[in-house]
Amino acid sequence: MPKITAPTVREHRDMVKRRLIEATEQILREKGPEGLSAGVVAKQAGIARNSIYRYVDSVDDLKMLALESFVPRWHAAIFSQVDAEADPADRLVAFATASLNETRNRSHSSLVAMMRMSTGKPGKSVERENAKGSVDSVHEVIDTFLASQFAEIGAENPHLWGAFARALIFEAFKAGETGESFETVAEQLGLAVATLAEKVRTVARGEAPAGDSAFLAGRAEENPEDFPQA
Repeated sequence: MPKITAPTVREHRDMVKRRLIEATEQILREKGPEGLSAGVVAKQAGIARNSIYRYVDSVDDLKMLALESFVPRWHAAIFSQVDAEADPADRLVAFATASLNETRNRSHSSLVAMMRMSTGKPGKSVERENAKGSVDSVHEVIDTFLASQFAEIGAENPHLWGAFARALIFEAFKAGETGESFETVAEQLGLAVATLAEKVRTVARGEAPAGDSAFLAGRAEENPEDFPQA
């Protein structure tokens, strides 16, 4: 029988589970998913290896719970750099560069990368599925924000322009991961997003032909695989 170190069994269980989640997050930050195992997590949390399974069904569950706990901090880190009173084109640039900057933060980069991907195998745990829903909601937050900015600019198809901007951001992530200079990638990402936003604004105002915009929008409708969802 493990020693109870809280006023009630429930509080003890919650406390140990929190230690497991925090240990999992620290390991993911420092070593990435490859460094995660039941033994490593148990040692970090200060409990017996087999005791983990009293609190979660699998290490994959812990990984998803750790990502879920990171989501609010990711949201705060990104949106604290976006001025709600700024022009929507400036907000788009700020969001793009802030998102890229989070991948540069060494302590966050592994977690950010994992949030961008479908993480883990489908599980039977309701708790894990709920956590996965929270992690997956990050993509909806991104899509909703980008589309709302293009709508404010006056885009006819704001969700499509949001998809184009998201594609630029994700390509910048890849460029950074393959060794491109962060400063160069950040500068060019900002320029690309700003140019996209201003093109949409110009067309919306009727100050320029919509040919390029119509071509891109039509291509996205006809070839959705070229503009995948996050």
